[in-house]
Amino acid sequence: MLSLVAHLILFFWLWLLPTGSLIAPPQESPFVAILKEEPVKQIKMARSTKKAVPQVGNSSSEIAVPAGVAAEQGGALFEQDGMAFRLPESALLYYDAYVDGQQVQTGEIKWIADDSGYSLSITIPYAFVGPFVFESKGKIDTYGLAPTIYWAQRGKNPPRFSRFERNAQGGPVMFFSEKMDFSPPIPPGTQDRFSLIFQFASLLNGDGKIDEAGTIRSIPVASFDMIEPWQFKSYGELISDDVPSMGVTTLRHYELLDRPSNKFKRRVDLWLVRDLDWLPGRIRTTEANGRVFELVFKQKAPLSRASE
Repeated sequence: MLSLVAHLILFFWLWLLPTGSLIAPPQESPFVAILKEEPVKQIKMARSTKKAVPQVGNSSSEIAVPAGVAAEQGGALFEQDGMAFRLPESALLYYDAYVDGQQVQTGEIKWIADDSGYSLSITIPYAFVGPFVFESKGKIDTYGLAPTIYWAQRGKNPPRFSRFERNAQGGPVMFFSEKMDFSPPIPPGTQDRFSLIFQFASLLNGDGKIDEAGTIRSIPVASFDMIEPWQFKSYGELISDDVPSMGVTTLRHYELLDRPSNKFKRRVDLWLVRDLDWLPGRIRTTEANGRVFELVFKQKAPLSRASE
């Protein structure tokens, strides 16, 4: 069992936990032959009709909003032209983790957001070693989520990080824990490996008609040593039971296309669910050798309850 959990954590270390033999791979509709690529575009913030969620104590997940950010960003984002964009409601989400169909752990995702910033933390318990923790924090800019720090820590090991220095002289640059002498410029709309899922959710919340079947959405993504474009192929809106815990529901399926740095040839699939504010209902990674890792949605709690 420890071996299975170790493989599960290794995958999380490399990206996010995706899914596999919990249920048979879904049969997709015939895919269109001509694909349409969607580049990064500016966003226009949609005003939420939901009540603002009070900030949570002094926890490490609290959003730190620099002075002047709301005036600099919030108002302008409501007025500028661009893709409609609405942040998912702050919440605590629980996911069951599977390796080749066997449940091994339950993890949690804590998401806190308002119109000027966000905080995202992911925790996976691991006996004898300590928890695996991933965090992404940032603000909202003209392209959507704008991470300022992304880091991951395995038990008591030193954290690995990507730091987004957006106010550097000469323009925004990156700093990486795995390549300290490499500081490339930050392309507009760059995400980290976890914020990109919430960027997808915010775009779909703004306009549920984007990314019809055949669309490829390209997003620059920072890891611990590089920035590269990740391309996601959309299968469009589906009504299916591909998220077992939610029955038949409306969702979007995205597949991460292969890229040169993917030396392990993993396939990554995301299922985003409309009833979850387009947050992930299921994430699956399939290894080249056929081994499958999955996260499957279990429960969602409003932040007011989750923080009690």
